[in-house]
Amino acid sequence: MRKVSLLVVAAASFAFAGAASAADMAAKPVYTKAPVAPVWSWTGSYIGGYVGGAWADPCTSVPVNGGGVPLFGGGPACYNMGSSVIGGYTGGYNWQFAPNWLVGYEGETGYMKLKGTGFYPGAPTVFSTTETGSLYSVWAARFGYVMDKSLIYVKGGAALAQFENTVFNGAGTVFLNAKKYEWTYAVGGGWEYAFDPKWSLKAEYLYLGFDSNTLNQTGISNGLRVGVVQEFAGTTLPGIHTVKVGLNYKWDWFSLLR
Repeated sequence: MRKVSLLVVAAASFAFAGAASAADMAAKPVYTKAPVAPVWSWTGSYIGGYVGGAWADPCTSVPVNGGGVPLFGGGPACYNMGSSVIGGYTGGYNWQFAPNWLVGYEGETGYMKLKGTGFYPGAPTVFSTTETGSLYSVWAARFGYVMDKSLIYVKGGAALAQFENTVFNGAGTVFLNAKKYEWTYAVGGGWEYAFDPKWSLKAEYLYLGFDSNTLNQTGISNGLRVGVVQEFAGTTLPGIHTVKVGLNYKWDWFSLLR
């Protein structure tokens, strides 16, 4: 009987030990390989909007007749076109390669209101010129260096802006007026940061080099100057500096086609 009891106790002890060992094995954590984080890429199309400010270099205006002779003595009028709030929308495409470099295209269209007035000291009466810039567009290539979700870039291309030049006499009557679009170059750079897979913020400086262009206008004298049928005013357009902050949304053409 004693032997049977010893066998029963031994069997129970063995079963308890096996159960405890199995419990210990079940409690051990199971290690698995961590999932690979997706690689961030700037490649893709984007659209966005921006706000900022603009200011212009000094501007020179010289009224001349059909033969190119200045209408008034005393030299040209030189004036500052001041500053303006700007705003508009933008869109483009980025391609990241090699693997930290980026090339792309970007277009923007915006509005600015730069205005300046100058007086001609040699005029027989008080004459002034008011010049205004308003709508503009830029088409540029971008080249940048990628640091994960940060992008430092330079850009350059062409710009088109609308200007209006008006000459008034002393009574405030319009003497000459012209409105036209002028082409020039655009160059600048900036920084962009992607805070989300689809959204990014940017800060940018862009220079519009209108100081290399001339706006010519023609108008009827309306009897204000006897014996003169037409008169012309040549204006050297100022270079325009712009700074802006923008918000872009990235999207994929191919996902829309699926």
